[in-house]
Amino acid sequence: MKNIFRFLLGFDDLLARGEAWALIGLVSVMAVIVLLQVIYRYILTAPLHWSEEMARYLFVWLSLLGATLAFRRRGHFGFEILVQRFSPRNRHILGMIIHLLTGLLLVILLFQGILLVRKTALQESPAMGMAMSWAYACIPVGSALMLFHLLVIMIKDIPSPRPFPFSGGDGKDEGELETRNL
Repeated sequence: MKNIFRFLLGFDDLLARGEAWALIGLVSVMAVIVLLQVIYRYILTAPLHWSEEMARYLFVWLSLLGATLAFRRRGHFGFEILVQRFSPRNRHILGMIIHLLTGLLLVILLFQGILLVRKTALQESPAMGMAMSWAYACIPVGSALMLFHLLVIMIKDIPSPRPFPFSGGDGKDEGELETRNL
């Protein structure tokens, strides 16, 4: 059992590194595209017809991948003031209930995202002509990544729960990816 747990933690770290590198790549590509858009529109007076659309789709991917990394680090907001009124045992129970409800929401989002990707496979984006399923694929991908991170969070919280399930207090998590390790 410990080997499985170690494997999950290691894979979680590897996945977080991949997410961080993907975010770095997306931000870089998006910055170059927006810069090119400005240069072509205002300096060369020949605007690129596809750049705004590409930047928009990259931003959507960036948002969902960033949300997965924030989810792993327990960086999303929580109602700590309400939860702190409970005893530590009840906080742990409430935390597990919140984890389960979050998991249910992510499963629904995953399956609905897959359906959306299938429905939009034949639709093309107006400016670039690419399949819209690529733009919408961030929903099931982000949901699946968050589900995996949630599984690891739940496994970590079972033996020694945190004071509140989605609050790291200082925003740090054991095994947290730091940018200098990239």
